[in-house]
Amino acid sequence: MTGDEIAEHLEIQALKARYFRCVDGKDWEQLESLFVPDATLFFPEAQEEPLALRKSIAFIAEGIGEGVSIHHGHMPEISIHSPTRASAIWAMEDRIYWPADRASPLGLRTLHGFGHYHEDYEKVDGRWLIRTLKVVRIHASAVPAGAQAPSWAL
Repeated sequence: MTGDEIAEHLEIQALKARYFRCVDGKDWEQLESLFVPDATLFFPEAQEEPLALRKSIAFIAEGIGEGVSIHHGHMPEISIHSPTRASAIWAMEDRIYWPADRASPLGLRTLHGFGHYHEDYEKVDGRWLIRTLKVVRIHASAVPAGAQAPSWAL
């Protein structure tokens, strides 16, 4: 890889790191700034089709609600297709914990999932942004509201 290619990869990795930090920090305004305006997000386990950016951010915000989330992305497979187009697949793990007295909108106390993010990027005004995002879970463990959460979730 050339120095320029390495720089592009590092910029996309930093973009994804900001995505996770914004979700976990519930910084919805900054989260929106990481996407092109007509971006779509798709969470197939809870949606029938991709949603527009603002509806997607509202979906994420409502889903996390009063919970605390921890998202990690690992081992990106980044492909630069042109000076303005790229894609990546990220291995992911997430954990979300909701207070005992305020379960998630799905009626959960905890959620622990594994899978992959599939994303397309576009470089706009010298800055990589997310164009499409799709989360494919390969495993999820959930504790329903009212059940005793595992000791690691307390």
